[in-house]
Amino acid sequence: MVLGRGRTQKQAEQVVEGPEQVVKGAERGVNVYFDIDGVLNLYGPDPHQASFGDEDLWESYRSQSMMVTYSPDMVARLNEILARPGVTPYWLTTWEAEAGWFGQIVGLDDAQHWRWLPAMGLTPSGQWQKFASIRRHLGQTHPRMAVWFDDDLAIQVEARRWAERAGSVHAHAPEPRIGLRPSEVDRLEKLIVSAV
Repeated sequence: MVLGRGRTQKQAEQVVEGPEQVVKGAERGVNVYFDIDGVLNLYGPDPHQASFGDEDLWESYRSQSMMVTYSPDMVARLNEILARPGVTPYWLTTWEAEAGWFGQIVGLDDAQHWRWLPAMGLTPSGQWQKFASIRRHLGQTHPRMAVWFDDDLAIQVEARRWAERAGSVHAHAPEPRIGLRPSEVDRLEKLIVSAV
């Protein structure tokens, strides 16, 4: 089942063509963009079973259904980090309008109110929609720094090169069967501390 196709035309227009919206704290702060599957939601079972000896895992993982497997410890750490002044989280996932549901289910604070950006498929010009959306959004919000988590960045060479050239965009591609590791969340915190 592919989630995110349920967005209304009005929702899509508001996100794609809505007036420029400067988000509180974004001018001097940090925008953090989250994909869900492969980042917050793992592909597969508890990675402890298949990753013997891997020290960079969360203490526990929870499965709430066939579609949702995550670490409560990761969610707790993200809640602490994202609560810092000047940090604004966004959804950049094919779950699109349903992303808030996922965030609420796993316990991400106020996640049902995070703004979501278009992420399905390709733009009319053939560009990866997530890449087009983040570029447009950064042009609207002008943050000091942006952090982008998406497992698909591992294969999106153009997006990774753009982030490297931009300098203020930190793009990370977690391993989809593990999602965000403790070390990646620690790095997120260090980046945020350095920017706000």
